[in-house]
Amino acid sequence: MPPSTFPGVWSLLAPILGSLWPFLVLEIALLITLRLLDPEATRFFFRRNKIEILTTLFAVIGYAISYFYVQQPGHAFAMSVAISLIAMLVLIYSKTRERDFYFISLRREKDKDDWIGDGTFRYERTQYAYSVTNSHSGFIFPKCLIWSDYKLKFDFKILKTSIGVILRATNLSNMVMMQIFDNGIKPHIRVNGFWQFWEPKEARLEFTKKLNLDDWYTCTMQCDKSSIRIRIFEWIEHADPKEPSEKIIEHSPIFDRTWKIPSGHIAYQTQDTSLVGQIIKSTVPFPINLEYGTFGFRNDGAENALVKDVLIEKI
Repeated sequence: MPPSTFPGVWSLLAPILGSLWPFLVLEIALLITLRLLDPEATRFFFRRNKIEILTTLFAVIGYAISYFYVQQPGHAFAMSVAISLIAMLVLIYSKTRERDFYFISLRREKDKDDWIGDGTFRYERTQYAYSVTNSHSGFIFPKCLIWSDYKLKFDFKILKTSIGVILRATNLSNMVMMQIFDNGIKPHIRVNGFWQFWEPKEARLEFTKKLNLDDWYTCTMQCDKSSIRIRIFEWIEHADPKEPSEKIIEHSPIFDRTWKIPSGHIAYQTQDTSLVGQIIKSTVPFPINLEYGTFGFRNDGAENALVKDVLIEKI
């Protein structure tokens, strides 16, 4: 670019750059907010509302162009058209790349509002998480009721015995449940209220390294067609190399296995007593239809665990 053209280009761009100073102030405010609030919840808030935020940003830029170039309608028109085209491309790209998701931090009492179930599902203030116990049927998140293939991620801590993770639940009587113990995972399926389960060894879901009760872990479960991939990560805390006085947490994988959801029918044995006192046994078959459904958590009786930072994404 010849030196003589620089003043002209600068005079064209200076008003726009000058009008963007509020966004610099906003960025500083956002950085402060991210330090004060939960980073995960804040990040997913911006991800959920990304289209609206981008639309507002481009609209403000358009208003600034119209204001500063009111005496130069030709320049204002050309730059407004360019901004509109750029905005259209960015928004279309963002829309096509975005996947449906929900992030539920489970760090506030009102995070329970969208769940349905029975038993105890309550906020524990000292743990900044929700406890699940005394729930025979569990608690499910109904907003994903018609989802089929998805990836579930959450943090958990087993306080006593286990934590049951519900998948493909069309209601509280039909679901898959992966029950995580300290030594392995016991898969269950529930059809019309009846349970069938497989021991960890039988399902090839034993752990090579036992989980520690009262330690936090991260788990991902990916439902893809008729299989569920389960991965568990332990939390390793060490000093930050850049800031030795601060601690950072890394997630190290300790379990990665896939379990295939059974198909066909489940047969349940029932018995009744006839009028003459004879016991009559019969077999009732129920078809397994667990192709879609939402997620949730379940612990029966004294089983107890904590969960938080739940992310569900379509795949």
